[in-house]
Amino acid sequence: MKILSAVFSLFFVFGSNLKAAEADHYTIGDAQVADVTSQVNAMANDGLQQKLDELNGSGTCDSSQQSEERLYEALTDIFSNHKKGQLINAVRDGRIERTVIPLDQSIYHEWSIFNGFLLGRNGAGKSPLALFPLIKVGDVVIGGDKLEHMFGMGLRYFKKHYLEGKALVPVLKGGIFSEKTFLGGNMLATGIFSYADLAANFNGMRFWNHMLQKRDDVLGKQYNVGPYVLCKEGKWTRNQEKPIDFTNYVDETMQESTNCSKFATRGGLEKFKQALAELQTKTPERAFSCPTSQDTLDRVAKKYEVEIQGDSRGSTAGHWIINRDGNEKVSYFNEF
Repeated sequence: MKILSAVFSLFFVFGSNLKAAEADHYTIGDAQVADVTSQVNAMANDGLQQKLDELNGSGTCDSSQQSEERLYEALTDIFSNHKKGQLINAVRDGRIERTVIPLDQSIYHEWSIFNGFLLGRNGAGKSPLALFPLIKVGDVVIGGDKLEHMFGMGLRYFKKHYLEGKALVPVLKGGIFSEKTFLGGNMLATGIFSYADLAANFNGMRFWNHMLQKRDDVLGKQYNVGPYVLCKEGKWTRNQEKPIDFTNYVDETMQESTNCSKFATRGGLEKFKQALAELQTKTPERAFSCPTSQDTLDRVAKKYEVEIQGDSRGSTAGHWIINRDGNEKVSYFNEF
């Protein structure tokens, strides 16, 4: 009882800072999720234009970092989490078509507060910090929370690495620490450590780098798809030749059914595996394992087999964002 009391005391102290949402890639088939690529891209590009117009109405642009940071701050009105991001909230409220799986009908229907408070507490099914709707971008079904990670943690990665000059590996480690604490992977949050979230963070860093494309893509020049925005004669201008297209970022590394999650507790891991076994019995024609396709994981992982510059150990980007071990209990000290 003393341990339980301490756990909940910690929650009430830090609970307001816990921000996590999960996705269920198993309960329904991918074919049931609508492709919203054109909707998401259109809203992104329209929102970008709107913000550039507002910025131009209140000042000029130049090549300074201060001007650049002013741009990024303005764009968080469009590209941010559910607290302010217009695009994310369009997914949440249905202005962009999405597929909602009720928590009590999902693979987490047996979750308790001892597996992860944010998913197991009473009323979790009504919370945006529980199970996020699914969307399809290109051929890939993701939880809408992956866009949150791209915009929020991705911007954090981008600023620390590119604007503050921090080495990439410590930046990635900072994201891992966040995922193990307030972004999901402990019992006080959802209890799910999501490698797919880490992949979304990483690709979000790429997205923000492409905004002005002052530097080559971290995966190589062949992935340079920006700049989306130009500064011409003191005015921000959207690059009409290079519109934002989220298929450049969304891939199977953002799927928990391919890039497998790990769990804060042994009990949570067992409940997850039991839920998959039940689904396999009900729908034997589908694969309910993780990864659902080893070939898919191997194929998409090749994209990230790029050595990180400056890392003395020669680690690749994929080392920090891709799980090749399947569903297990997360190790808080030796995971990577």
